[in-house]
Amino acid sequence: MEYRTLGRTGLKVSEIGLGTSQTFRLAAREDEALDRGINFFDTAPAYGESEKTLGRALAPRRSEAIIATKVGAADAGAARESIERSFERLQVDTIDLLQIHSLKAWREVGPVIEEYRKKGRVRFIGLTSRNPAHHSEMMKAMRTGAYDTVQIFYSLAERTCTEELLPLAEKMNIGVIVLRALLGLLAPDILPGPSAPASTGYATEAGPGKLHAASERGAFDFMKPLGAATPGQALLKYVLAHPAVSTVIPATGKFERISENAAASGGTVLPPEALRRLEVLVD
Repeated sequence: MEYRTLGRTGLKVSEIGLGTSQTFRLAAREDEALDRGINFFDTAPAYGESEKTLGRALAPRRSEAIIATKVGAADAGAARESIERSFERLQVDTIDLLQIHSLKAWREVGPVIEEYRKKGRVRFIGLTSRNPAHHSEMMKAMRTGAYDTVQIFYSLAERTCTEELLPLAEKMNIGVIVLRALLGLLAPDILPGPSAPASTGYATEAGPGKLHAASERGAFDFMKPLGAATPGQALLKYVLAHPAVSTVIPATGKFERISENAAASGGTVLPPEALRRLEVLVD
C-alpha cells in the first residue's frame, strides 16, 4: 500500500481507503483492512450501524486508523446532537475528520464543527457531495478557506470534477477523497436506485453494461503490465492517476474485494495514453 498526504491536514492516508454504507459488515476478521495497509475509514450516521460497527472493529488498533465521519443536520442544535452520538458510536474522544454530509446547511453547521476543533475534539473539517450538480456550491464553501477536505463522486464514467473542482482543490491544497469510483460500472446492467450513478455529466453516457461488455472482450487486458490485474483495479488506478486525489474509498463488506481493491495501490502511475485508452471505453 502507498500513502498520500491528505491536503493541508498533513495526514498520511492509504491510497485505497474503505468506505462504508448500509450494507457494510465486518463478519470475519475485524483487522482485514488494516492488514492490507488501509488506514483511512469513512463512515456516517446515515449508514445504518456503520459507525458502531466500525468503532467496535477498530478499537483494538485505533492508533493505526484515521476515521472520517459526517454530520447531516439541518441546524446547529441538531448538529451538536449528531456529533455527540458519533463520538459514542465510534468509541472515540477525538474524530480525525468530520465532514458536512452532502453540503447540508454547511453555513450553519461549519461553525459548530469549528467549535469542536478549537476544543481539540475534531482535528479537521471536510465537505461531501455525491452530486456533480452541486460542485458550484461546494466550490463556494471551499473558497471560504474553512475546509480541509472534500469528498466527491469521480470515476472513469463521471469526470465532471476534473473541470474546475479538482484544480481548485490542488490550488488550495485541499485533500480530495473519492467515492463511487467503481459505482456499478462493471455490472451487466446499471441498477436503479441508490446504486445507480447520478443522472448528470459523463455517468449517463457510459450506458448500461458498457464496461461489463468491454471487460468480457478483454478490453482491460492492456492494464495488467501497469499493475491492474482486474478491471476493478484498472478503474481505481484511473482515479488515482489524478494528482489532486488523496484517497479512493470503495465501499464493500466483502473481504476478497478489500484485498483486490488494496492491491490497486502503488506500481506504475498510469501514463496519458493508458488514461485515454480507458476513457475511450465510455466516450
